[in-house]
Amino acid sequence: MKKFKLLLFVIPLLTLSCSVDDDPLQIEEDLSNTPFVVGFNNSSAAPAFLTDGQVNLYSENIVLFGGQEFASTPSITVNFEVDQSSTAVAGTDYDFVSGSQSVTIEEDRDFAKLDINFYSDVIDVDNPKTLVLNITSASNGEVAASFRTLTITINGICFSDIGGMYSMTTTYGYHDFLPAFNPNTIEIEIEALGDGLYRVFDMSGGLYSNGPYSTAYGTGATSFDVEFTENCGEISWVNQNDPWGLVVPLEGGVNAVDPDTGVITISWYCEGYTENGVSVYTPL
Repeated sequence: MKKFKLLLFVIPLLTLSCSVDDDPLQIEEDLSNTPFVVGFNNSSAAPAFLTDGQVNLYSENIVLFGGQEFASTPSITVNFEVDQSSTAVAGTDYDFVSGSQSVTIEEDRDFAKLDINFYSDVIDVDNPKTLVLNITSASNGEVAASFRTLTITINGICFSDIGGMYSMTTTYGYHDFLPAFNPNTIEIEIEALGDGLYRVFDMSGGLYSNGPYSTAYGTGATSFDVEFTENCGEISWVNQNDPWGLVVPLEGGVNAVDPDTGVITISWYCEGYTENGVSVYTPL
């Protein structure tokens, strides 16, 4: 009888222990004491924008790192500040779309967007500015130390728009019929191909298309057809040819766009027979 009474005493204890461990209400109560942890999705970012005068909307996420395993999560308001080390200026280089320095992770969500407008007309391509943000607090939660700060480097991509009609005057350093046909002026189109790439049908300034080379050597309208790029005022090209060899930038020559007048200077050299010249394109 003693053994039977002891067995009856042990079984309820085991049953009670199992019941407590599996109690959903108890589990939820224990988990509710775990803090919600928030932070920036990244510690750094380097977006790039065309310097075309447009206002560019940029978004970064503030995320809920802890708490996704909960049956429900509360609304969390996250406050941030602009660090004094920032070189970008509010109202000039950027603005927060909401007008405030806080975002709210809505109830049962795990992130919220921080939307920023960047003004491309003031971006310095050579010396990009930075916007440094620090999360200062989060209601109903804590801030992840490793993701408290976000550094945004505001990069610029030069906007190129030099397509159109030009008066092109070419002064020749060498061709087979000097001193005749020097200099020569024609009207010509610079055709925009997109993304800073352009085409001019006769970079020789008429020498090949309707000048002495057309009658003497049978060159034509596209014998000196060249594609080139313009990036931040600099003109460059590779793998372009006339009928006898490569056409390259003239050593020591100017290949650039005047930012004030829009006048383009292209200095070219033909490796086949050393024809070369400097062509000045004046917008019409």
